[in-house]
Amino acid sequence: MQKKKVVFLISSLAGGGAEGVCVNITNGLAEQGWQVTLLVLHMNNSVYHDKVSDKVDIQILGINHARKSLFSLRSWIIDNKPQKIVAFNYELTVLLVLIRYTIRKPFSIITRNINTISKTTKHTKGIWRKFIVNKLINIFYPKADHIVNQCQGMKNDLLTVFPFIENKCSVIYNPINKVVENYARAINFSKVVKENYILCIGRLEEQKAFHHAIQAFSEIIDIFPYLRLKIVGQGSLENHLKALVQKLGISHRVDFEGFQSDVKPYYLHAKLTLLTSLYEGFPNILVESITLGTPVVAFDCPNGPREIIQNNINGILVPFGDIARLKEGLVSVIQGDYYHLNSVIETSKPYNTGKLVSLWNDLLIKFGGFN
Repeated sequence: MQKKKVVFLISSLAGGGAEGVCVNITNGLAEQGWQVTLLVLHMNNSVYHDKVSDKVDIQILGINHARKSLFSLRSWIIDNKPQKIVAFNYELTVLLVLIRYTIRKPFSIITRNINTISKTTKHTKGIWRKFIVNKLINIFYPKADHIVNQCQGMKNDLLTVFPFIENKCSVIYNPINKVVENYARAINFSKVVKENYILCIGRLEEQKAFHHAIQAFSEIIDIFPYLRLKIVGQGSLENHLKALVQKLGISHRVDFEGFQSDVKPYYLHAKLTLLTSLYEGFPNILVESITLGTPVVAFDCPNGPREIIQNNINGILVPFGDIARLKEGLVSVIQGDYYHLNSVIETSKPYNTGKLVSLWNDLLIKFGGFN
């Protein structure tokens, strides 16, 4: 019987959304009979290492940055002769395309679009990334054999940048984090007690725009005297955000929780989960929140919230950047008694891990390479 083989390539197994999705998909494919190799540049801060199935073969290049990995990656490909590689970021895709030009043994390149590309290139900082990496992405990224987008909005955005690649683009939503999915199955939701806090989760960086969440929260605290804001995550803007909280006089109502390896209890007991990002690829936190029965409020940013949120069923979608409407949305969800737990959870069904891994299975089969 022919074996189905595939290599997934990712920079690390740190605690980000992309890493979690990669582990979810590789584990799922291994369960479906694929011989999966997970090729990782380095293992620094490998939060997800112990979540990888024993059926997945982890191999490590030992290189800290994608830009330094060209020759090591090329040697690995020559030695191992993979037939198809799934890349989990833009830079790794560029490297694979360049390597393919230089070797005799061809291989298929499938890449997962990781963000709203028109926004990420616009907001790029640093001379290397802005003037070198972005140029290489524009030239070589569309030369991948297939590009998987995390939502329809992301695909539409990609096609505004590369309108000539529509025939090799598809949409596969991110599957629910398997740990969250299993946790939800084991919970007796009737015994869950909601606590008086709004939850924000993410990197404390410009893209996540937590200052909007803080501003909106500051305008509703008089309505809800016991309500708190919990911000889970770390990043370069932590001190800036703490200064804003102090300036607004709400330090006694805002908790900076730092990075948490287990955020499930935060979702479970929150009144709601709030997202105020400038842009997203696909906001996994919204899916994880509704999986655990907690409604969401989010800006209608590009991309993802519009495809996840069903107004007044699992939350409220707010016009992008409108703080007044954001405030109204928060008040509405907190006071609303029409958010039925089962209805919120039901809206997470499109992101079932088994269903979405099967879509990856079907896609990879199209690229053959069995032996």
